[in-house]
Amino acid sequence: MLYNSKRQFLLFTALACSASVSAAPSPWSVGVGASYSPEVYIDTDSNRTVIPIIGYEGEHLFLRGFSAGYRVFPRGTPHNFVFRLQYDPRTLDPGDSSDPDIKKLDKRKSSVLGGASYQYLSRYGMFEVSAGTDIGSRHNGLYAQTSYSYPIRGERWGITPNIGYAYNSEKLNQHLYGVSAAEAARTRFDEFQPGWDGNFFIGASGYYGITRSIRVMGAIRYSNLEGDLEESPILDATHGTSVMLGLTYSF
Repeated sequence: MLYNSKRQFLLFTALACSASVSAAPSPWSVGVGASYSPEVYIDTDSNRTVIPIIGYEGEHLFLRGFSAGYRVFPRGTPHNFVFRLQYDPRTLDPGDSSDPDIKKLDKRKSSVLGGASYQYLSRYGMFEVSAGTDIGSRHNGLYAQTSYSYPIRGERWGITPNIGYAYNSEKLNQHLYGVSAAEAARTRFDEFQPGWDGNFFIGASGYYGITRSIRVMGAIRYSNLEGDLEESPILDATHGTSVMLGLTYSF
């Protein structure tokens, strides 16, 4: 899916925090980060977000920004199952757009996602398959994702390239990209009801240790919507690149 800046930032925080904390002297870290992503919906501004970062990486439990999870087996186990909760801040506030018809659309509100994943960790990298649903009762949509990442570590730095594909149910896609019959009746947009479809993504996250406890971390990701989603009339673009930078302290 194409992410707005808040969703993109939370995702980046999870990826970069995981890499940074795993090499830190303590499982706890705090810091601040900023992200940039291009506009998603027609005539909305590009997004620049600054929020605090809190991370914890235990043997089973982890906290990465606004997401949390529990591993069935200890961290580093080759085969693992993970249960997750994540705040999903993807929204559309019609008042944020300068387009008169976007202003007439229904507001798309944030939610909470819950799910589980299977991870396979080997010397060739980590393969992960995830699935879940909206538990905040905003759209009751389903999602699935598969990804591959390969961590590369130096003495004071680390970088993790990743690639994957995300697949969403029609309810989730309708919530993010659709145009209902009622919305079409009051705007220039045709009714648009997407089916099951998704996007591929490629990127990297990493960190550099200024000291043993202070780290600069960052991430970049390119995402491209596929299939019916490319035809959504309310999107400014169906692909984009977002970046994130942050500074954390481990204690």
